[in-house]
Amino acid sequence: MLNRRPLVSSRICYGSWKPLKAIRYKVTDSKHEKAEDLSDALRHTSKLRVTNKEFATLVADLDTSKGTNKNSDGTANSAKHRSLKRSSRDTDVSMSLRSKTNSRLLKGFSNGKSTDNEAEDTHGRPVSISDVKLRAKPKSIRGITAGKSPVVQSKTLDNSTIPRLQHNLDRALFSPGVHFLQDPRTRVYNFTPYLKNIIKYTDFNFEAIGSFVTVSKDATLLQAANEHGKQFYSSTSSMTSALIQFYFLLNNYDPASGARFPFPKFTGASARLPASLIIQPKGKNPENGQTVYAVESDKSADTEILLSAMGHCLEALLTTEEKQFEQYKVSSLETPAPTPNTYNYATYGDFLMRSQLDCYDERLPGNGTFDLKTRAVCAIRYDSGNPHLENNQYQIWKLKGQFESFEREYNDLIRTGALLKYGFQARIGQMDGIYVAYHNINSFFGFQYIPLDEIDRVFYSYEKGTPKSINVKKLEDLHDDLPSFVAETQFKMSLDVWTNMLKTIIDDLKAEHGETAFRLVLKTMRRVGLSRHRMQVMAVPLSTEQVSTLQQFPKSFKTSFREDIDPQERHANLRDHSSKLDAFNEETAKAGVLSYYIYVENLFGPNKISIKDPHGYPRNKSQPWSLSYTIKRVDKGPERYLELLRVATKLLTNNEPQPTPEPTDEEAEINIVDPTDLMKAYSAIGAARATKWEPKDEARVVYNPK
Repeated sequence: MLNRRPLVSSRICYGSWKPLKAIRYKVTDSKHEKAEDLSDALRHTSKLRVTNKEFATLVADLDTSKGTNKNSDGTANSAKHRSLKRSSRDTDVSMSLRSKTNSRLLKGFSNGKSTDNEAEDTHGRPVSISDVKLRAKPKSIRGITAGKSPVVQSKTLDNSTIPRLQHNLDRALFSPGVHFLQDPRTRVYNFTPYLKNIIKYTDFNFEAIGSFVTVSKDATLLQAANEHGKQFYSSTSSMTSALIQFYFLLNNYDPASGARFPFPKFTGASARLPASLIIQPKGKNPENGQTVYAVESDKSADTEILLSAMGHCLEALLTTEEKQFEQYKVSSLETPAPTPNTYNYATYGDFLMRSQLDCYDERLPGNGTFDLKTRAVCAIRYDSGNPHLENNQYQIWKLKGQFESFEREYNDLIRTGALLKYGFQARIGQMDGIYVAYHNINSFFGFQYIPLDEIDRVFYSYEKGTPKSINVKKLEDLHDDLPSFVAETQFKMSLDVWTNMLKTIIDDLKAEHGETAFRLVLKTMRRVGLSRHRMQVMAVPLSTEQVSTLQQFPKSFKTSFREDIDPQERHANLRDHSSKLDAFNEETAKAGVLSYYIYVENLFGPNKISIKDPHGYPRNKSQPWSLSYTIKRVDKGPERYLELLRVATKLLTNNEPQPTPEPTDEEAEINIVDPTDLMKAYSAIGAARATKWEPKDEARVVYNPK
C-alpha cells in the first residue's frame, strides 16, 4: 500500500543554518521508505557540529514519527492523507516533528541572526530562531518582458494647431550648445531685446491661455482608452515620478558606480521623494466589459508657487510674436481667444498615454515636436517658496563655473532629476527633444536644445559596454545609438511591470473592497547588505470622497503666492497644511495597506542567463535581452507607508524660507547678506553687475549676419 511519509536525510551539512523548511511528503512504498536530503535546510554563520548522541536521538524521533502515520489497524489515515496533500503545496500548519527537529539541532548553538533577508515578521523585522514557525509563503507573481513591442501613436497629429518658436529662437534647434541672449562681453544681442525684460505675472492675463485638464476629468482621454481597449490611461506629468522609480530599480542605481552613472549624483527631493499616485476606476469599457482606470498624480502635498505660474506665461511669450503678445497683457483692450491644447496620444500594452505638445518644427526628425521648458536659475529654485522671487537678481554670464554659469544650471538639471523627468516626458510624447530657456523671472539668459538621444547618453551610457571594434557595415550596432536603445527598451519594460503590478493590486483589493480607487506609493531602495535594489509598493483603498479630499487638499489653505498675506502667515498655513495632511493620511491607512516588493533581474542571450554585473547592460542591440521580475506580496503594517508620505509633507515647510528683513538699497543688500548664504550673495552681486552694464545695454545692438 502507498502511504504519505515525511522525507528527511541522514546527512548533515556543515556551514551556516536556518530553520527547517516545510517538510516535503511523497507517496512511497511502505516497505521501501528512503530518507531524502535535508541539508539545504540547515545554515549557520558559524560551523555546525552535531554529536553522535544528538544525531541518534534525532533518528529515533524520526523513526517514532513513522509509526504515528498509521491507524492502529495499519491502514493509511485518509483524512490525514488529504490534509498533507493540501499542506504540501504551501503550508501554514505547525508540525511537531519539525519543531522537535529544530529544537534538537539548534540546542546549544549561538542565536546568531539569520542572513536571509526574506525572514521577516509582519512588521518587516528579522525573525528570531525561537519565533520561526511554518507559515504560508507570500503570494508572488512572476513574469518576464523583453519590451519588444513598439509604442504606437494612436491618433494622427494636426501640426497646424501646435505652437512654433518665435523671435528667431529656432536657430538653437540646429546648433548644439547654449546660445546667450546677450553676449556678456560686448553686450550685443543674439536675439531680440524684447526678451530682456520679462512681463510681470501681475500684468499677464492668465485667462487668455488654455487651462490644464487633469487625467481623471479628461472625457476625451477616457473615450480614447475605451476605443483602443486600454485598461489604464494617464499623462506625462502623472507618469514621470513612477518611471523615475523604475529607472532606479531597473538600472540598480548606485552613484558610486562611475562607469555606469558618470553624471552628478541625484540629490534633494529627487533622491528622497517616493512616487505617489491616485488610481481611479472610471467605468467599464462597453466593448469588452473591462473596468478602465485613470492613473493620476497625487496633488495633496502641492502648493502653488510663482515658478509654476510663470511657466505658462513664459511659454506663451516664446511662442508668440511681439505685437500679438501685447494682447496677453491685462491692460490690453483685445483679448485673444484661448488656444486649445494639442495632445499626442500613444499606446503601449494596456496603457494609453497623453502628452501636451508645446512646439513643432517640420525640420526636426520624427513628428517634429519638442517640449518647451522654462528653467529658473539655481538661486530662484532654491528659494522657490519665496513669494518675492522677482527681486532676485542672480545672473548667468559665463559658460563654465560653479556659480553664474550655464554649466552649473545643466549639472543642476541632472542632479535634481529634472533632466531625467524631461527625458521621460519627451519619450512618452514621442518628441524629438526639449528646448530649455534659462531665466531669473526678470530676464532670459540663454537657450539650449537638448535632443532626446543626448539625454539618453547621460543616463543610459555604460563605459564597460563600449565595444573594442565596430562593424561599419552594421550601423544599427554603433555604440552611439545603444543608450537610446537601452532607454527605449527599459521604458517599455517599466510599463510592462507597472501594468502587471496594477492588475495584481486591483485583484487583491477586489476580494475585500470591490472595484475601488486606491493610492499607490512606490519607492526603490537598496536592500540591506545586498547589492541589488527592490521596489517597495504600497496601496491603500480610497473612497470617492477621500479621493476628492486628497486632490483638493491644497485649496483648503492659503499658501499660494497669489495670496496677499505676509510671510509669517504663509509659513503658518504651510505648517497647518502639513500636519493636517499627515493626520488625513493616517486616517486613510486604517482601511489597510497592501504591501509588495518588486525584484528584477536582467537576462541575456538566447538561454536568458543572468550575469554578475549588478547594472546588467547589453553589449549591442542585437544581443537577446529580457527582464525577469517578481511581484511579491508581503505582510506589512502602515508605518512604512506613512513614513514615505511624510517625506512629501515635510517638504511643504522645509522649502519655505523664514522671513528676513528686506534690503533698502544695493549697498545694504550686499552688507546684510549672510556670507554663508552664497545664493543671496550672488543675487546681490548680480544686481550690482546689472547696474554696471546699464550704459552698454542702452545701445541695444542686435547681431545680424552680414
